[in-house]
Amino acid sequence: MMSKSNVLAGIAAASLAVLFPIYWIYAFGAIFSTNSAELIADDFLTLNGWDALFVIIGLLEIIVYIGLYKLCREQLNGGLSAILLLIMAAVIAVFHSTVIIDILLASGMVTSNSEAWMSWGVVISLSLLFFYAVVAFILAVAFLTRLSELSNIMKAFAFGLLVMCILQLTVVFAAANIVLFPILMALVAIQFFRNDHSVEIV
Repeated sequence: MMSKSNVLAGIAAASLAVLFPIYWIYAFGAIFSTNSAELIADDFLTLNGWDALFVIIGLLEIIVYIGLYKLCREQLNGGLSAILLLIMAAVIAVFHSTVIIDILLASGMVTSNSEAWMSWGVVISLSLLFFYAVVAFILAVAFLTRLSELSNIMKAFAFGLLVMCILQLTVVFAAANIVLFPILMALVAIQFFRNDHSVEIV
């Protein structure tokens, strides 16, 4: 019988497969536009539905990584993979918490040095994304070292995660993850809905 936690994680992963590209197509559109500086500043100074979507995506990612953590503990015997998934969940929580800067600036709670706040927001966000990619890369390697003991779905996820991390670390090709990440989330959703107990890592 499928557990409630698996159902929740599966729904979260499936939702991410849809919502993630919607948000990041918008975000990359602003970053690579001819007036990117103005658009980024405007994003910091206003609160709208995109900020809400940003927070929702963060919550969904945390649910997915906690779900994968439980999967590792119950079906993959925990270990390094479980620890890395908790770290990824924490990094995502902090990354999406940067919306607090938007709230402070948009609400007028911070009126001085707004450009400095924006700069720090960008620097912190980029640093967290880099750290996330490094941790996820190690997770992918940890999965791949026991490839023969993974289900076909998790094998595909591990390979895809490795490619995604490499693309993100190159920065130049990071935009390709707008397509790749939803595919990985779709695979994770299938894994959760299948409740496959044949996946084992010792």
